[in-house]
Amino acid sequence: MPTDLHAIEEKWQEHWRREGVGTFDPADTRREVYSFDVPPPYASGALHCGHAVHYTHQDFMARYQRMRGKNVFFPLCFDVNGIPIEERVERARGITRKDIGRQEFIEICSRFADDNIVNMTKQFRRLGHSADDTIGYRTDSREYRRVTQISFIEMYKAGHIYKGAFPVNWCPRCMTAMADAEVEHKARETDLNFLKFHLTKEHPELEGKENVGRDDKGQYLEIATTRPELLGVCQVVAMHPDDERARVLEGEEINVPVFDKKVRIITDDTVDKDFGSGALMVCTIGDKEDLNKVFQHKLPMEIAIEGDGTMNAFAGPYAGLQITEAREKAKEDLERLGLRVRHHKTEGNVGSCWRCKTAVEFVQTPQWFLRLLDQKENVLKTAAEQEWFPEFMKIRLRDWVESLEWDWVLSRQRYFATPIPVWECTTPDCDGVVVATEEQAYVDPTVDAPPVDKCPECGGALAGCEDVFDTWMDSSISPLYNSYWKREDPGGRDLHGRLYPMTVRPQSHDIIRTWAFYTILRCTMLKGKTPWHKVMMGGFILDPKGHPMHKSVGNVIDPLDVIQEYGAEALRYYATTCALGEDNAVRYQDFVRGKKFANKFLNIQTFVGKILGGKRPQPLAELPLTPSDQWLLAELAATIEKVTESLDRFEYSPAMKAIESFVWHTLADNYIELVKSRAYGDGPDAEAARSVLYTAGLAATKLAAPFLPHIAEESFHEVYAKHEVRDDDEQHIPRSVHLTGWPRAPEYHAEGVAAGRFVKDVVATVRNWKSDNGMALNAPLALLRVVAHDEAPRVEKAIVDLKGATGAIDVEVVATTEGLIESPVALKPVHSKIGPTFKQQAKEVVAALAELDPAEAGERLASGKGLILSTGAGELEIAGDMVEVVTGYSLAGEEVEVLDVPGGIIAVRKE
Repeated sequence: MPTDLHAIEEKWQEHWRREGVGTFDPADTRREVYSFDVPPPYASGALHCGHAVHYTHQDFMARYQRMRGKNVFFPLCFDVNGIPIEERVERARGITRKDIGRQEFIEICSRFADDNIVNMTKQFRRLGHSADDTIGYRTDSREYRRVTQISFIEMYKAGHIYKGAFPVNWCPRCMTAMADAEVEHKARETDLNFLKFHLTKEHPELEGKENVGRDDKGQYLEIATTRPELLGVCQVVAMHPDDERARVLEGEEINVPVFDKKVRIITDDTVDKDFGSGALMVCTIGDKEDLNKVFQHKLPMEIAIEGDGTMNAFAGPYAGLQITEAREKAKEDLERLGLRVRHHKTEGNVGSCWRCKTAVEFVQTPQWFLRLLDQKENVLKTAAEQEWFPEFMKIRLRDWVESLEWDWVLSRQRYFATPIPVWECTTPDCDGVVVATEEQAYVDPTVDAPPVDKCPECGGALAGCEDVFDTWMDSSISPLYNSYWKREDPGGRDLHGRLYPMTVRPQSHDIIRTWAFYTILRCTMLKGKTPWHKVMMGGFILDPKGHPMHKSVGNVIDPLDVIQEYGAEALRYYATTCALGEDNAVRYQDFVRGKKFANKFLNIQTFVGKILGGKRPQPLAELPLTPSDQWLLAELAATIEKVTESLDRFEYSPAMKAIESFVWHTLADNYIELVKSRAYGDGPDAEAARSVLYTAGLAATKLAAPFLPHIAEESFHEVYAKHEVRDDDEQHIPRSVHLTGWPRAPEYHAEGVAAGRFVKDVVATVRNWKSDNGMALNAPLALLRVVAHDEAPRVEKAIVDLKGATGAIDVEVVATTEGLIESPVALKPVHSKIGPTFKQQAKEVVAALAELDPAEAGERLASGKGLILSTGAGELEIAGDMVEVVTGYSLAGEEVEVLDVPGGIIAVRKE
C-alpha cells in the first residue's frame, strides 16, 4: 500500500467526485433525511484556517450520517452578496461604487466572486469535503434572490415591514445603513476633553463646587466629551437629579462653547454621576446613549454628519471636514480660545462596522424596517425547542434578544445584493409604494417596470427603489431555500415537507446575533415553526500564540500550506481536537501527530492485509475464539459505542481519541503482537485470529472514515472492499467505504474478556522486562509460568498466544504459587544508615556484610536479631534497618525471575 499521503488524497478526492459519493438523492423516500443548513462562506477571498476547521466539522457529520444509512443533504453553498465583496473590490481597484455605473460595478463584483468560488471549491476538495454541488446555491443567483424577494413580499403583506425616517447605524466608509447586529463594539482609546460651558446666570453658592470654575467670561460648568466636533448639535446638558449642582441649575440655560448657542440644563436619573464631570452633553447623535435621551426627552433631531462622513452646516465652522478632521480642529479651537480645561486619554466602547472596522455614526435617513420587537418572545420560544451544542451558547442568543430595542433595518445603500422589490412614488409628500407581485420575482426595480403604470395613491410617476437588502435578509432564508420553499419540487416528492425543518445548523458563535437570530425570526414568522432541530456552534481558530489571525498582523495560516506540508488528513486530525463553542489555537504538533497517525494506520492495514493474504476469513461465530480474541472484540465493541455516542453529540475529540487509542495501542501494540504468530499458522485457531483481525481492521476503517476519509478509503479498497460484496450481487463491490454501513459492535463471550486482558498484560510485562534487560523482543525464554489465580482455566486456552508473543519454549498456567520458592540471595547495605553510624569504618562494615551468607543472615534478621560482623577492629553488630535482604525465586531448583502482573504474577527463565 503506498504511503504517499498526497497521492492517496488526490486519488480518492477524484474518485468521490466521479462516483458522486456525497450526492443527495431526492427520489429516495425510503431513507431518513439528514439535512445541513450549511453556512455559505463569503465569496470574498480564499478559505482560512477557521473555515477549514468549521467546514471539516460539518464533513465529519455528513460522512458519519451517510454511514448511518441517512440520505444526507449537504449542499456546497456560497454567500455572494453585500459589503464583504463590494469592500474587497473597492479596495483592490482603488475605487468606490460611486465612481462607475451601478450595473458595471455589479458585474465587476460578480466576476470577482466567480473567480473566488472557483478557488474556494478547489480548496474544499483539497480538504476532502463531501459537500454536494448538485444541490448547492449562490445567494446572488436569480432563483435565490427570487425566494428572498418573495419572503419580503409575504412579510410586507402581513404588515411586518414598513418604511420610515429614523436614526440608524451608519458606516461612513461603506456609506450604508447597518443593523445593530452588524455593529461590533470594541474598546478604543480617545481623548476625553473637559470643556467650559459658561452659565447664563451665575450662582455664588456653586463657587468651589467640583467642576465649577470662573474665568474672565464668568462662571462655567465643566463638561467632558469625546466628541467636540458635535458641539453644534448639542441639544441639552443633562445631570443626575441627586447632583447638588443640578438642584441649582435645573431648568436654566448654558452656553455651548465655540457656537453662539444656548441649551437647557435638565435632570435625568440615567446620567452617570461618576463619569467625567457628572454633567452630560446630549448631542444628535454621538452614541446610543444620546439617541435614547433624544427620544426620551423629545429633542430636535439635527444631524451634523453626512452619509459620506463629512460634516454639514450644523457643524458650523467644521462643515465640509471629515469627522476625525473636524474633531481635531475643534480641539485646536477650544484650546486656542481657552475653553478646554484639561484632557486625558480614555478607553471608550466604540461601535464599528463589522466589515471595514470604521467607527459607526447615527444618521437619520428613510429606510426599510422589519418589526421584530413584538417577535422577541416567539424567537425565544422557538429557540427553546432546539438542541444547541454546546447548550450554553443558547444563553448568548437569549441575552441578545432581550437586549434588542430597535426594529431591524433591512435596507442598504449598496449595489451588489438582492434589490428591494418596490417602486416608490416620485410626487413630493406622497408615500405611495408599489410592491412587486410574487409572480414577478425575481425583479430589479432599477431596471424592470412596476406591475402598475402609476402611483395608486396619487397617480404620480413611480421610480424603482435603489436600495438593496441587508445580506442577512438573504442568508436568513437558507433553510427555506434549501427545503424548496416557493421553488419547483424536482419530481413532486414533497421535498419541502421532507427537508423542513432541517436537521442541523452549523455555524460560528460570532454570528449568533445575526444569522442564527434572523433565521429563527424570519422562519418563525413565515412558517410558524423552527427552521432546524439542532445547532452546532463552532468557535474561532487562533494563531499558535492564541491571538486572532489578521493579514495586517501577518499571522494568518493558510490551510493549503498546512495540507502541502502535512496532508489533508493531518489538518482534519487537528480539527478533531477543536471542541465546539471554544476558541482553539493552531497547534503544529497536532498536524505532526495527525500525519504520523495516518501513516501508522496505513501500515497497520497493510499488515492486516498481508496476514489475510487476499482471502476473507470464516465468520467469527464459526470459530473457536481465545481469551485474547474475546478481549479484543470487547475493546472494539466499547470503542464503537464510544465513537458513536460522541458523534451523536458532535464531540469529535473523544471520538478521535477512542479510535486512535484502539488502533494504535489496543490493536497494534497489543493484539497484533499477541496473535501475530498464531495468525500466520493453519487450523481453526489461526483462522480465528485472522477473522478477528479482519473484523477489527474493517471496523477501525469505518470508524476512522468520517475523520480521515482518504486513508480509510485507501485501506477499505486495498484490504476489504472485494470481500464486502452485496449478498445478492457478488460482482458489486462497494464504491466507497462511506456508502457502507456504520460498524456494529461484535458479539463476544464476556467470561473470556478478563482472561484476555490478563494475557495482554502478561505479554506487555514480558516485553517491557526484555527491553529493560537489553534483550531483543523476539529473544526466546526457556520458561514462562503464569500464576492466574481464578482465571487460570481460561488463561490456559491462550497458551498458543503466550508462546507466540513471548518466545517462551515452555508455558505453564497455574492457579497458585505452589512450587515457587522465595529465598534470600543478597544483602544490600543501607548506606544512609551505615554511614552516619560508623563514619570512617563504613567501608569496612560494607565489605564485612558482603562476606555473610544471605540465607543465614536473612534468618537471623527475621528472628529480630542484629548481624555480627568481623572487622579489623573486632566484632560489630548492626541493626536490621541497616541492611536490606534481597530475595530471589527458584522453581524446581532452577533460578527464575518473578514479575508482577495486574491480577497475578509470572515467573520467567532465560534460555
